[in-house]
Amino acid sequence: MRALILLLLLTAGLARAQDPPRPDLFYLGVFADEARAVDCVTGPVGATFTQVGWAWAPPDRGLAYVTYRFEFPANLDLTRRPELHPLVAELIITPYGDGTSEWNFVFAECVGGWVRVFAQECTITSTAPGTVRTVAHHSMIRDCDWVLNDVEILGDLRVNEPGCGTVPATAASWGTVRSLYR
Repeated sequence: MRALILLLLLTAGLARAQDPPRPDLFYLGVFADEARAVDCVTGPVGATFTQVGWAWAPPDRGLAYVTYRFEFPANLDLTRRPELHPLVAELIITPYGDGTSEWNFVFAECVGGWVRVFAQECTITSTAPGTVRTVAHHSMIRDCDWVLNDVEILGDLRVNEPGCGTVPATAASWGTVRSLYR
């Protein structure tokens, strides 16, 4: 049986659910919801949430290739393989010596506007604060003409930071929590 727990979230970014500040630019963001509004989650050890990677490409230019360079915090475990956009033909993940990971998404067709690139289930492994940071100078989008474009990052996803609101979420079972310490 899965019990409900309270995951805390910061919803100060509700305006993000609309078009980006400058629709002529390219944007990347990682959020804890489908509306691109939640950028802070807090929960006990073993609680799970889904981080969702979004990209914005001007519809007249589209996107064909997306690169995120992530710095993941120590208090987070990526639980399983990410769920990809249906048009992602390939995902290439490259870990780097500085502790970051580059996630490259190759699209089979050109898409534009808001694109839900991936969804990744995460498990909180510690109550210590941490941040999923997207490294701006290593993240980019190639448009449909295969031109490399710089991106604006829409913020970081914070984990176990103070000052969040509340939302019900599904907790992990006791067996799942115990398995984190084996």
